[in-house]
Amino acid sequence: MGVDLKSLFVDHSRELDTFLRRRVDDPGAAADLAQEAFLRLARMPAKAELDNPRKFLFTIAANLARDHIRRLVTRRRWMAQDDDGVDVACSGPLADAAMIADEDQRALRDAIEALPARTRAIFLMFHVENRSYREIGAALGVSTRTVEYHLRQAVLQCRQHVRAAERSNEK
Repeated sequence: MGVDLKSLFVDHSRELDTFLRRRVDDPGAAADLAQEAFLRLARMPAKAELDNPRKFLFTIAANLARDHIRRLVTRRRWMAQDDDGVDVACSGPLADAAMIADEDQRALRDAIEALPARTRAIFLMFHVENRSYREIGAALGVSTRTVEYHLRQAVLQCRQHVRAAERSNEK
């Protein structure tokens, strides 16, 4: 493969997240956009050779952020539009959307609490305390590869837990 995604992720994921947070002013959206940028880079043909993979990754991310902001602006205009002078839509979330968001947050909290202690600690140090792999490794006396392993396991286990909760809610 032309691009080493693993090292690109290790070296630049936090920088990319900061870059996107400044542009979209929403940590959740920034995380989603960063993930999408890496996915788009991963979907590139294996034969593709890039002179500067970091620059290409950040270009993808900037374009995703720009598209995200355009969608938000369009949605806000549409929601605030008052065609016939009757009602202007509320800019806040609808009650059912808020309830779904609360359920999603609860499921994610439960998933994080269900993680093994070390994995949960590493996950929280990275995502809540914004520590680097090196900082986490130094604090816990483990290698950055171990930190990376636990973060990957945390994401997989949280995803499985949330999906299981969604399936049980559908029944």
